Amino acid sequence: MSGIGGSVEQMTQGHLRNVQQLAVFYTGHNNIYAINIAKVKAFIITEEVTINDTPTDAPEIAGIATIRGEPVTLINLDTWLGRPSLKMEEYNLIIYCEFSHKKVGFLIKDMINIVEKTTDELRPSGDENSKVTYTTYVNVNSKDELCTVFNAEQLLTDIGWGDVKDDMFSKYIKSTLSTDKLVLSAEDSSVARDILTKFFTRVNANFEIFNNGKLLMQRIAEVDPSKIGMVMTDIEMPEADGFQVATFVKDKFPDVPVIVNSSMTTDAVKHKMQSIGVDGFIGKTDIEKLYQVTIKHLG
Repeated sequence: MSGIGGSVEQMTQGHLRNVQQLAVFYTGHNNIYAINIAKVKAFIITEEVTINDTPTDAPEIAGIATIRGEPVTLINLDTWLGRPSLKMEEYNLIIYCEFSHKKVGFLIKDMINIVEKTTDELRPSGDENSKVTYTTYVNVNSKDELCTVFNAEQLLTDIGWGDVKDDMFSKYIKSTLSTDKLVLSAEDSSVARDILTKFFTRVNANFEIFNNGKLLMQRIAEVDPSKIGMVMTDIEMPEADGFQVATFVKDKFPDVPVIVNSSMTTDAVKHKMQSIGVDGFIGKTDIEKLYQVTIKHLG
């Protein structure tokens, strides 16, 4: 498929213009949903891949597809959204993504378009544990239609992929910090904030966590940069995203370490953040890497 097939890793430089690019699509019941294009590795025609059933306790898991020689867990968005599932052959496309180094494919009916939206055009969900990240309006067949950006991280948490057990902290945390330097972090997911809070408490860090990038940047501007030991940021957030946070810090305080903590672990996203000059990239729930990076920058 020439228009949207194959790799999409080089499709977007939207972060340079402070916009998000969204892949807009139809679910099985013709509802209009979207996902941030930076999370997408490729769009795959369903009939071109081999799909096998797999026993699972999660009804959202529709099977395992072999994509580019790798096993990829298929998720039925209709089931997760509480709607009846269609037959497999009625889902024409798979949105192939990578989250925290796990390969996953979302079954959809059809692609609509790829659109750009500024932060002001995206209305965040008021519920932190919602299946919705943002709502916005997109033009479909010359009409403005409501579009929902689904919360992929919440979906993965719901199927048990986002859990961090207490023994994970005990396994990887070998010592605590002895510095009063401040760790400033931005994370809009309540689940991820809880993990970071537990981690930084266990390593005896002096830390503050904010719900979005704008609040983090405001706080950074108030603090003597010599007192900041590390800035940690998610990527996809309301008000200001991780690209904006990293650019802000590296432009004004180039010596302050910036670490990206995100489930968006595709090579394209890493390359974008590296071009800004970030000092590390951690997949969410990777406690071992989180500990290594914290010790490296805070001693």
